[in-house]
Amino acid sequence: MSPLSPRTTLLLLLALSAILLGGGLRLARREEQVRVDRDRSALQRFAGDVQGELQRLEALYEDHLTELVHGFATDQPFDVRDAADRLVGVQQVSFLRFRWKDDTHVQVYGSRLPVPVLQLPHAGLTGAPVLLPPARVFNSTGVSNGWLDEPGKPLLFWLRRSSSEVVVLLIDRTAVETAINRWLGSWATDAFDPVRVGGGPDQLRSRVGHALLSEGRAQADRPDLLLPLRSRFGAWELASWDHRETRVHYDTATVATSGALAVFVAVLSMLIFHQQTRAAALAQQRVSFVNRVSHELRTPLTNILLNLDLATDALEEPPRDATRRLDLVREEARRLGRLIDNVLTFSRHEQKKLRAEPRACVPAHVVAAVVEQFAPSFARRALDMRYTGDLAAPCLLDADALAQILANLLSNVEKYVPGGAVEIDGHLRDGVLTLTVADQGPGIPAEATERVFRPFERLDSRINEGASGTGLGLAIARDLATAMGGTLQLAPATRGACFELRVPAPPAAPLKSVSAA
Repeated sequence: MSPLSPRTTLLLLLALSAILLGGGLRLARREEQVRVDRDRSALQRFAGDVQGELQRLEALYEDHLTELVHGFATDQPFDVRDAADRLVGVQQVSFLRFRWKDDTHVQVYGSRLPVPVLQLPHAGLTGAPVLLPPARVFNSTGVSNGWLDEPGKPLLFWLRRSSSEVVVLLIDRTAVETAINRWLGSWATDAFDPVRVGGGPDQLRSRVGHALLSEGRAQADRPDLLLPLRSRFGAWELASWDHRETRVHYDTATVATSGALAVFVAVLSMLIFHQQTRAAALAQQRVSFVNRVSHELRTPLTNILLNLDLATDALEEPPRDATRRLDLVREEARRLGRLIDNVLTFSRHEQKKLRAEPRACVPAHVVAAVVEQFAPSFARRALDMRYTGDLAAPCLLDADALAQILANLLSNVEKYVPGGAVEIDGHLRDGVLTLTVADQGPGIPAEATERVFRPFERLDSRINEGASGTGLGLAIARDLATAMGGTLQLAPATRGACFELRVPAPPAAPLKSVSAA
């Protein structure tokens, strides 16, 4: 199974970060139902109107009962029943007299109804007797009618027609209440319009909870406001609910924790992506490095073998030709040696084992030896190499490192500069050696002044770009300069490229024999 690409790894980790953040927000979410008070002035006015209408209906019904009783011309059952049946709620009409044996009870509808009487015991009754106090119905105060509405007893309306006779009506409270419900459902429609403007939820409902008028969707919980409306014939109520708002807030600790985890995973994903990208690039560079080294090794070896064959053939010719061929062999061998030195130095740097070993030497001898190595190659390439400066004083310096740095700089010139002057200048001042190598080639763009010192970096990384190389020369030169306690950088130049090396070089005592390289 192939490993995940850096891009895929980044997307997966960022998705995990988003899941952590989204899950944390979901866990932290809290919903709260908040009551919002309403203006109920229109509802309260409507309640007053309904209560007034109930009182009006009660008074009107009492007037109808009075007219009914006064309209009885006889107590014959058929005539009484026919007259009473035209008024809602009258179940029974009783004619009571002082002599109870003359009482008459006419049932309009229903069966086994309670029977009002003036005294007990009373014989011949078909229903349960309801005792009326004679002092109340036969009084001398001038009150000739009234209601008997006591808990546990039926609703009775009485009217005294003479000093010896009282008519008592048994009222079906439920029937009257039902009729009032029908009336309110139509009468209150217009009066309810101002209440509708508020949007509800509001209800006018009966005693059993049946909604006569409604605005908005009634809620399942108990009303926030309940206005009772009462009459002798029943009870009604106005129910109203406040508005509810769902307010959302988040638990700070949960949000902070999930946010921190999400940020951590996101940052970690970027670091992993950067590391994987860098590792992939480094692996590609190493593969390219192997290809370049193979190419670089093949070229001098091919030239060495070719020139050895030519030198062998030239032994029979004038010695001058054989000498030239052998010089070419020597030049390619040195080139091969420099390549091997660079690879070994890079290996020591990778292993953190690159160290400078200062010893007494004359820098001029080191520079002269390196210049001599490149002289034939530069001559063939029309490169005029000029050495100026004063490096004749002995000093403490790693001569091998200095030679390798200068060789890499000149090798860079050899590969990329098609011709012109190459100036090498050096001097020793205050225990510091400064060495510059300037050419008249194409130069290096300003944005690449640091990139050219990175391992495997080249302005064009293709192997067959016209100038071969491993991409290690300048990187190794800077590493050696750093190991010596100095610097190597690209100095400003009006034309071409100019590299400046500065390394500590404390004076040394005069030596009788000084190493040249």
